[in-house]
Amino acid sequence: MMHAATRIVITTLLSVAACIPFSNAQDKPKAVSLDYCADQFMLSLADRDQIMALSLAAVQEHSFYRNRAQGIPLFRATAEEVLHMAPDMVIRNWGGFDMLPLLKRANIPVSSAEYGTGPEILYQNMRRIGLALDQSERAEQMIRDHKDRLSDLKKRVAGTPVRRLRAAYIAPGGITAGENTFVNGIIKLAGLASMSEELGLIGWQPLPLEGLIRNPPDIIIGSFFDQKNIHVSNWSLSRHGRIKEMIETIPTIIVPGRYLSCNGIFSVDAAEFIHDKLERLLK
Repeated sequence: MMHAATRIVITTLLSVAACIPFSNAQDKPKAVSLDYCADQFMLSLADRDQIMALSLAAVQEHSFYRNRAQGIPLFRATAEEVLHMAPDMVIRNWGGFDMLPLLKRANIPVSSAEYGTGPEILYQNMRRIGLALDQSERAEQMIRDHKDRLSDLKKRVAGTPVRRLRAAYIAPGGITAGENTFVNGIIKLAGLASMSEELGLIGWQPLPLEGLIRNPPDIIIGSFFDQKNIHVSNWSLSRHGRIKEMIETIPTIIVPGRYLSCNGIFSVDAAEFIHDKLERLLK
């Protein structure tokens, strides 16, 4: 239940925010982002002086553009903070759902990225948020660059032994990426066959230990093992003796967590990173 004092603060802020006009039409909208995936859209598309605040996670290890976020104000992304700042636009991905009715009452527009796993949903989100930030031209340029790099990557993959290699993804918590996850999509973009799909896994699932032991993958893709802030339980499947043995004996590519934290425009960087490592392994 909302505390009485908090209700009074929000009611007052709503009254003030509803009366604040947008920035001059010649200026690009000033915006805040509510979660670290939204931060990535902001940091890739917005001019620096458009960014009023980013989430606290914008400078953490799993933020792809954390270097760009240095020096930009960070906030807890609460409704009170957003109403007090009265931005022209709020950018979100998965965060801030509960505050949407308040922002609507305060006449503060919100641009939300949709969940998706492939390049097309990414392009749709880039265009949507680019439009919200008055950065459509920049969004289109980044989309063209992404498409060109994917095309080049597909040419590099074609005719190589990579396509015959079956890859299993392992995260510190003992979870793997099945069909309909963007991580599985990135692994396929790199030219590998998905062992998760072979095993019929959909979404984020516990590691199929028995299936991996019976039919080991050719390649293991691991990620987020480089993060100091991720605790791995002693009971996690990623600590299982057979999994540790596989990682020691099967060619393994450890991808920095920032490449696989969101389905951002840097998904092509992630696919290129994996493929470059594969080429070195196969030499």
